Amino acid sequence: MKLPTLLLCLGVVYSANVCAEDTVKSQFSAVYQQYLDAIQSSENAQHYAQQAYYLGKKFYGDSSDNTANLAVNYANTLKGKSAELKKQRFELYEYAYNTLLANHSSTSLETIDALIGMADNTLSPREAANYYEQVIEAAKQQKQPKLVADMQFIAAQGLAYNYQGDKYRTALNYLNEADEYYTKNLPENSVSRIKADFLMAAFLQGKRQYDEAITRLNRVVNVFDKALSFDHDAELSAHSKLIYLYEKTGNSDEATKHCIAIAKMVPWKGNQDLTPLYRQEPKYPRRKAEKRQGGFVQMEFDITPSGFVDNIKVINSSKAGSAFEKEAIKAIEKWRYAPKFEDGKAVTASTKVQLDFKIGR
Repeated sequence: MKLPTLLLCLGVVYSANVCAEDTVKSQFSAVYQQYLDAIQSSENAQHYAQQAYYLGKKFYGDSSDNTANLAVNYANTLKGKSAELKKQRFELYEYAYNTLLANHSSTSLETIDALIGMADNTLSPREAANYYEQVIEAAKQQKQPKLVADMQFIAAQGLAYNYQGDKYRTALNYLNEADEYYTKNLPENSVSRIKADFLMAAFLQGKRQYDEAITRLNRVVNVFDKALSFDHDAELSAHSKLIYLYEKTGNSDEATKHCIAIAKMVPWKGNQDLTPLYRQEPKYPRRKAEKRQGGFVQMEFDITPSGFVDNIKVINSSKAGSAFEKEAIKAIEKWRYAPKFEDGKAVTASTKVQLDFKIGR
């Protein structure tokens, strides 16, 4: 008579486990769909990514590819530059990598996203370079040249922007290889070539090779003028960088057309504070600096249809006729703006600005 009782008890336990498993599965499915919806609508997906990760751990287990990929998703939603966030992201990517490595080879495609995440969030430039090297080696094993070039570009970008030049030569070598492939094999209006031109221009500018940087950025502008019929942040950024470089090299006439292009893309609004497209900081008067004296100068001026500053008037300052006023005017004279457009034509418009002179403590 004991056997039926035992079977009944086992049946109850099994049924309870099945119910619990079904509950976790349904919870995970609902939360994961919420995460996907948040990503699609560009909303903050961090909360749902975190929930999906922890529920996924319960449902799939710690050693599953699915759980590793959920960890990567969660890490990708943790935005911010604080050391604590970088550490949190790194730990999630590291967990994902170790899990995937246990299930696949070290050169498998499955490990690439986690490796890139580790490279972007480690505090060590040497470790970052090592992770990126593994990424590129994994790409090479796939026998896909475009994938290799894309991973080289990602490595160049990550090393250049995240580690303040500590791996400058390595980053530049990767960029040169990616750029060579893109130039030979992709159309000029491809996203990859546009991104490569931007990054190469940044390297060239850093080396003070301004003419070469200008050539790269003009390529970006020309692509949008000839091949793409919409305004884009990349085009806006290229115009802005060209204004800086042309002014830096004393070629204000060339800068003018880019000031006008930006004005057409981003028209003036009501009472907006205008941001100069190119600005030169005023020199601190030596005698004021020696006495550790500070001050301010408020000015009103016109912005011409070409984006130049004209008719500067001091409307208030900490001391009338002071050296601060003279240096402020000298600086403002070199600033460039996007002109105001009315009825499709650039017109003269007025704005105000205050320059503050402060001695650091």
